[in-house]
Amino acid sequence: MSLARAAAVVLTALVLAACVSTGPDRRSDGAGSSEEAARINTDLGIGYFRQGRTEMALERLERAVEQDSRYPRAYAALAVIYQQIGETDKAERAFRSALRLSGRDPDLQNSYAVFLCNEGRYREADDFFNRAARDRLYATPEVALTNAGVCMREQGKTEQAEAYFRSALERNPRFPDALMQMTSLSLQADNLMGARAFLQRYFAAAPVSAEALWMGVQVERALGDLRTAGEYASRLREDFADSAQTRELLESERDGR
Repeated sequence: MSLARAAAVVLTALVLAACVSTGPDRRSDGAGSSEEAARINTDLGIGYFRQGRTEMALERLERAVEQDSRYPRAYAALAVIYQQIGETDKAERAFRSALRLSGRDPDLQNSYAVFLCNEGRYREADDFFNRAARDRLYATPEVALTNAGVCMREQGKTEQAEAYFRSALERNPRFPDALMQMTSLSLQADNLMGARAFLQRYFAAAPVSAEALWMGVQVERALGDLRTAGEYASRLREDFADSAQTRELLESERDGR
C-alpha cells in the first residue's frame, strides 16, 4: 500500500467516526419540532451512508438542513459525504456552515482539517488539527494528533509526522492508528527493533488486521526471524485471503523477496 493510500484510509475512517458526534444536539421543545425532525433525518442519513446508499443519505441530510438550518451535525455529515464523492465545493460550503454554527467543536475542527489536508491545504489543516488537539474538553486528542501526523507524512515531513504520532501515544499509549503509523515509520527508517516493538504494542491493543500482519511479515523477514514471519504469513493467507496485503505477500513469495 502506498503512503498516500495508507493515509487516505486512516483519515477516512477517523473522520467518519467523528462525524457522528459532531456538534451538540439541542433540546427539542416538542416531539414534532423541526429540530427533532432534523436530528432524525441526520441519523438516518449517516446510517444510509454507512450502508453505501449515498443518494438516500444525501436526500435525508439535505432534508435535515431544510428542516433546521441551524443544525450543525447535518452540515458536518453532508460535508463528509460530499468530500467522499468528490464534490469538494459543496463539502467546503457544508463545513463552513457547520463551523459557523459550532466552530469550537473539536471533532468538527478535526474533520475539517482532514478535508483541508486532502485538498493539499496543509498549513490550514495543521492549524485546525492543533486547535482540536488543544481543546481540553476533547475526549480523543490522539485522533487529531494522528491525523496531523498522517498529513505530515503525505508532505514527506517524516520528523514532524513522528513528533505528532509520539504526542498521540503520550495521550493514549494504546491508540492503534498511531502505533501502526510508528511501526511503518520505523520500518521505513530500518529501525527494525523499534518496528517490532510498536507492532507488538499494536497487537496488544487492537484486533489483528491484514495491514498489521503484512507489516509483521516484512519486519520479521528483515530481522531474520523466518519462523515468526511464516506464522504471520500463514495467518494473513488464512484470515484475509482476499486482501491487498495477501496479494502483496503472494507476489513477494513468487519473486523470492
